[in-house]
Amino acid sequence: MEDVDVKLLNDAEKLTQIMRQHQEAVRRVGENRRMVIRTLRDHKVPFRVIASACGVTDQALFADLRKHPTP
Repeated sequence: MEDVDVKLLNDAEKLTQIMRQHQEAVRRVGENRRMVIRTLRDHKVPFRVIASACGVTDQALFADLRKHPTP
């Protein structure tokens, strides 16, 4: 294998590790967001108001909560 190939393989490995770290961070942020949304719903804030604040449709918000039920 050429030196450039070894360097590119190392780069690919490092980038993959970074992607995995970011995926985990996004997962945690998503959990926190769902917790906040559920708290807002407990306070009777309508889905459409929460969705508007999040920049998504109320259907997308509802689907996300349904996909990730409360543990």
